[in-house]
Amino acid sequence: MYSLLSASVLAIDLSRHPSGVAVADVVDRVLSLGPADLAELSGSLPAPEAARTRVREQCAVAPRMSTLMGGVAATTATGLPDPATSRTIVELLSETLVGGLADLLALLGREAPLAGSAPVAVQVALDAVTAAWAGREADLSDLATLRAPWARAVGPVPVSLPEATWTPALRRLLDEVSRRQRPAWGRTVAEHDRHRGGLRWSTAMHEACRAALEAGRVTDIARAQLSAARALRLSGASTGPDAHAVGMAVTAAVQATCTGDLVDQSCTRVLTGAWLAGS
Repeated sequence: MYSLLSASVLAIDLSRHPSGVAVADVVDRVLSLGPADLAELSGSLPAPEAARTRVREQCAVAPRMSTLMGGVAATTATGLPDPATSRTIVELLSETLVGGLADLLALLGREAPLAGSAPVAVQVALDAVTAAWAGREADLSDLATLRAPWARAVGPVPVSLPEATWTPALRRLLDEVSRRQRPAWGRTVAEHDRHRGGLRWSTAMHEACRAALEAGRVTDIARAQLSAARALRLSGASTGPDAHAVGMAVTAAVQATCTGDLVDQSCTRVLTGAWLAGS
């Protein structure tokens, strides 16, 4: 469901998650773990399995987009619903995540730096992600138990993104995300809606993701997308019926900013069009 290569999907979900900023912080720290961090984590004592199970079970009850779409299909099978029901469906779709905790844990477990690391290190890191995802929706004692080994082993602040030709532009973009006002977001949403029926956006995003892979920037750009999730969540623009359009516009602009030297200008224009409409 989630992949590091297409981290924009995770970023959009985290921008709508009640604890999305905390999750983005921990995942960013996981992706920036170095050999010394992994060695420290390997010497940790993981939390008891019972606490882990209770918290994960609590997280598993959250609705998923695949389940919700089945209900939407059943509702509309006999015709369009009345206006009140339609509004409710739109609200639910705007708030429901594409993936879930299990998808995020699977992603981190199969990608560097956790892939191939000591099982203890992997478990402690994934427990920290689990606690962040749960927020306050689980027993506070269990959450503290899951966080403790991680907090003892590593510092909470990830290393900065590497200084590259694209990082100054990325910082400016994310700063504007946090400051942009409602009328500007409205123009972005309108521009996104104007082009959503075609395949140009998907094709351009695929091209930019492939360019990132070939240039060895996948992890750095995934971390940039996590920064976008934080900025979106803090901006207040990541909730409501326009949230998905806003998220797609911002994450596409981030992808274009980080790969602008690798793709042609037509690709960049497609990915930044909705974002720039609000500038």
